[in-house]
Amino acid sequence: MAMRTRPEARSARAEAGRQAQPVVGAMAMRQRSAGAPRVRSQIISASSRGGPSPSSSSASGSSSSNGRVPAAVSTIGPSAEAASSSSGGVLLNGGSAAVAAAAAAARGQQQQQQKQKQKLASKEIEEAAMRRCIDLQLRHPGGAPMQQRVWGGQLLDEAYERCGDVTSEYAKTFYLGTQLMTPKQARAIWAIYVWCRRTDELVDGPNASRITPQALDRWEERLEALFEGRPYDMLDAALTDTIAQFPVDIQPFRDMIDGMRMDLVKSRYRNYDELYEYCYKVAGTVALMSVPVMGVDPAYKGPLEPVYRAALALGTANQLTNILRDVGEDISSRNRIYVPTDELDAFGISEREVVNGLHAPSSGKTDDRWRRFMAFQIERARTVFAEAEAGVNLLQGNARWPVWSALILYRQILDAIEANDYDNFTRRAFVPKWRKFASLPAAFVAAAVPYVPAAERAAAVEAGVLSAADAARATAAEAGGSKRGR
Repeated sequence: MAMRTRPEARSARAEAGRQAQPVVGAMAMRQRSAGAPRVRSQIISASSRGGPSPSSSSASGSSSSNGRVPAAVSTIGPSAEAASSSSGGVLLNGGSAAVAAAAAAARGQQQQQQKQKQKLASKEIEEAAMRRCIDLQLRHPGGAPMQQRVWGGQLLDEAYERCGDVTSEYAKTFYLGTQLMTPKQARAIWAIYVWCRRTDELVDGPNASRITPQALDRWEERLEALFEGRPYDMLDAALTDTIAQFPVDIQPFRDMIDGMRMDLVKSRYRNYDELYEYCYKVAGTVALMSVPVMGVDPAYKGPLEPVYRAALALGTANQLTNILRDVGEDISSRNRIYVPTDELDAFGISEREVVNGLHAPSSGKTDDRWRRFMAFQIERARTVFAEAEAGVNLLQGNARWPVWSALILYRQILDAIEANDYDNFTRRAFVPKWRKFASLPAAFVAAAVPYVPAAERAAAVEAGVLSAADAARATAAEAGGSKRGR
């Protein structure tokens, strides 16, 4: 579920962006196939029916005149101007030295808190969000109690249908997997997926150059509003309905927006800790959003931490794979180098060499240093995939197949990079369709392995119900896995 753009769709997507309003274009989902314009138009129309987009100059909105989005659904909290105004400046204008001093002290405290937040290690940020998610799931397994479902009927059905269309266009295999879930689960996963794509589109879409940190602030205001039961538009309404039915916490959504902020201001990553934080924020967060919807196998009575850690590992592994696949594309189109620069140094590779491409056009061969560097990166990604694999079957049975499919298909991208002689500057690694389809039965078989409680595992192996490898995998999952990629 990591959010990346296929090169072959970029021109079509850019054309759609030129034809649409800049504000609306920034909200559109990424185009991945020839059929995408149909869905893209749906997203644009849904985004423009009520309420502002994050790139608009004001966050105030009106309800749609066509009656699709009731006023109660399209309202939002404070305007962008109000949200961005300085309370310190207002206090200073009061003329009181005491008030001014208090304002200065408050600003100093806020700055100190921000510095402390920045000092949090990447794992601590992830851990804090995971703990919030687990706590909410334990306290309110049936969904957030503060939500009031004041909308429904045809409006809500249409909103979910549009979310399904988007998911089908941009993640065909994953969408197919959601068909094995209950309708309630599938619709919720679609709603989460669409919000994530819209968020990603802000910084990597056709209007990314117009997006500012303030636009992301306004997008976060929209997020807070929809979690309070006040969505902007139909697609937001689907997510608000989802969090009313499932124990989905807001923190992973906030963290994903923080990941988009990183893309606005950061183009180099000094070490793996920095890269890990980015991977968590743009991909691991999706795991935290999805686990409460996918659910846990009823036979599993242990703590939820192993379930969440395995899901986080899959999100991280997928994003690491995206990064390794797209090294050349990220440099040429975005001037970004995601691979850790200290690890480049360790392999004797300079940033300039990466920018120029460690591939000799005359010989067609890849630099040996780059081969060794990429082999190291791929091995780490495979280790993280193995940690994810250990916990997939702790999920509910009907949610396992799409997760196994994503795991197997993304892991095969690493094989494709190796097959390309580690040339990710001039060649794009991909998994051919025939291999994707050939992998689906393997994913289905893996998903069908039953979860067996630890006390019954040895007997199950002896009876032939469970293989020794599957038993070992379940035991590793319950242990919570090792420290990822360290």
